[in-house]
Amino acid sequence: MVLDVKNLVPGQTKAMLGKTKKTEKKESEIMADSADSSDSDSVNITSQAGQIGRLVAQMKAEPAMNPDRVSPVKDKLDKDDYDIDFEQVANKMLDFESSYYGY
Repeated sequence: MVLDVKNLVPGQTKAMLGKTKKTEKKESEIMADSADSSDSDSVNITSQAGQIGRLVAQMKAEPAMNPDRVSPVKDKLDKDDYDIDFEQVANKMLDFESSYYGY
């Protein structure tokens, strides 16, 4: 199959590959019909969406890690003094699984 990509404009490449003139004509008719009926379409962004956007921006501004919490653990690991409570870890994993899967 030979594809003529000389006359494509940016953004058309993926959408137009492998389409014939007939399918392009049908799609353009469908798009024209839907454009006529969509004059009354509107978009409303709720206050929740604005709040989510602000929270995302706030999260991006924060550092990826909290050095106040990481440095004591790092010091204990360097000194080979970090004790792991395996039972507590197992319980936390089970709690997460049960809350995630709902059982």
